[in-house]
Amino acid sequence: MRKLHLPFRWQTATVFAVSCFLGGIAVSLGLHEQRVGSAVEEARAQARLLDEERTQLEETLAKARAVSEVSESVSDEDAVASAAAELTQAATSAAYAAEHHHVTVTATAVVPPAWASAPLGVETARGPFASTPSLEIDPSAVLGQVEQQLAAQEQEADDTLDAGAIVSAEPKASAFTDPRAGESESPSPSVTPSSEPTASAEPTASPSATPEATEATPAAEPTADEEAAALAEIVADTEVAKVLRGEVDDLDAVTAATAQLEKAAAQLDAATRRIEGTTAVLEAATAEAALERSNVSLENKIDAIKGLADSAKGMVHAVDGKVEKKSTLADLRAAREDLLALRDVEVDREDADAVDAVLADVEAATAGLEEAEQAVYDSHARWVRTENTRRKAVNEKRMAAYERQVDQATASAWGQYAAAAAARQAGWEGTPTGISYSNGMVPSSQLCSLSFSPGNQLQCDAAEALERADDDYYAQTGRHLSLSSSYRSYGAQVATKASKGYLAATPGTSNHGWGMAADFDPASAAWIAANGDRYGWVHPLWARVGGSKPESWHMEFVAPGITANLPSEPKLYSMVRNTLKG
Repeated sequence: MRKLHLPFRWQTATVFAVSCFLGGIAVSLGLHEQRVGSAVEEARAQARLLDEERTQLEETLAKARAVSEVSESVSDEDAVASAAAELTQAATSAAYAAEHHHVTVTATAVVPPAWASAPLGVETARGPFASTPSLEIDPSAVLGQVEQQLAAQEQEADDTLDAGAIVSAEPKASAFTDPRAGESESPSPSVTPSSEPTASAEPTASPSATPEATEATPAAEPTADEEAAALAEIVADTEVAKVLRGEVDDLDAVTAATAQLEKAAAQLDAATRRIEGTTAVLEAATAEAALERSNVSLENKIDAIKGLADSAKGMVHAVDGKVEKKSTLADLRAAREDLLALRDVEVDREDADAVDAVLADVEAATAGLEEAEQAVYDSHARWVRTENTRRKAVNEKRMAAYERQVDQATASAWGQYAAAAAARQAGWEGTPTGISYSNGMVPSSQLCSLSFSPGNQLQCDAAEALERADDDYYAQTGRHLSLSSSYRSYGAQVATKASKGYLAATPGTSNHGWGMAADFDPASAAWIAANGDRYGWVHPLWARVGGSKPESWHMEFVAPGITANLPSEPKLYSMVRNTLKG
């Protein structure tokens, strides 16, 4: 029986062709999907590397910040200032590179503001941002300064991508693949920074970061989707994030994202290595400058030790044991010896730690000496106050006793003066006791001057009594007694007789010739007439109104030989002063 052969019709051919076409499409789609998947994995690998570079950059910036803060203490040294300027430029370039690639770097300004305007000492800065003096990230503010440079570099990058640079699924053998490979100089950013900064001051989650709260318990391995989502958070670029999450099936787009991530990782790596290098230079310059300053400071402080010790020794001698607490002197001597002992301490001047240790010892010993000196000063001041209080009390006691004795002697003298005045109202007659010269011929050595009336002299008992009268008169009136005449020599008596006639006594007989009479102005004469008997002075009867020769101004002393016998003034303590003050 023959087999039935059906004719080959066009429908069959069509079905066959469609089947082949669909199979080819399926194979093509599968291959495309495989290539896209490989490209996405490559992009994620580059994202992981970028995250590592970002973390390393932040750690490097943190170390640089710590070094720069230390270096600020020696910022006036040229080498340190130059190294700090290099670090400033490196940190600025790194910040702008991260900003350009939309990578969040949480580290802020790496150096103190003092470095912002520091001049570059060597020409090693690279990149369009190398001359930017500030670390504040504001791309819009500097865009105009670097626009021409970046435009050319942007065009060059675009031409490279347009030429079909495709990243294979296999890792590239590139200097940028190893974070520490390649040249040490930082490459210039090749894409214009966005005018809308996306860098955030808030830390972002990193796949490699483990929260402190989960350190004790091993963290669960993230799923593929979770890892993809985490990697998408590394950059703020929306298209790149979609690629990392596996939401893009365009091979060209995935390849471009991979290239962008690779470029960002390479630039962050170069920036990190540049910052590490400039940090090391700054750290070395700072250490050298700090060591030099420490040595200079140590020399100065050691040179000053002798002067400080001599000052302390002088203080001990100055107070001469006059302190409230004797132990303060012993403490000062001990502190002085401790400081002097440091003059001969041997130290390796190339060892910063050793120099700083000795410097700290000298500073501590100096502070101890100053504290001991202050204690001696305070103790001496307290002794001065206590001693002056004691001396004042003794002086007051002695003065009180003296004033009582004066009052007693004065009261006794007043009684004697009053008795003599009552007995001799007519005035004085005869030669005073103790006078061996004739009337008007008494020498000045036998007379006494009046303190309140220069040029006038009297017999010394008369002068002493009139001095007391003047004290009381001044206390009552605020004025001194005023005399117009006192002792008269014989020649003066002759001249007075010639001018006044019968009103003047015969020369050689006047009580003025003995220094026992005085003439006063009206006010003084009236006070003596009323109060003179307390001092041995009287207004003679013959000189009063109705007398033989009325002279209201004429007064005579009638109590020679009488004295108050006042006690000697007591010896008083003078107040002591603080020998250390001033």
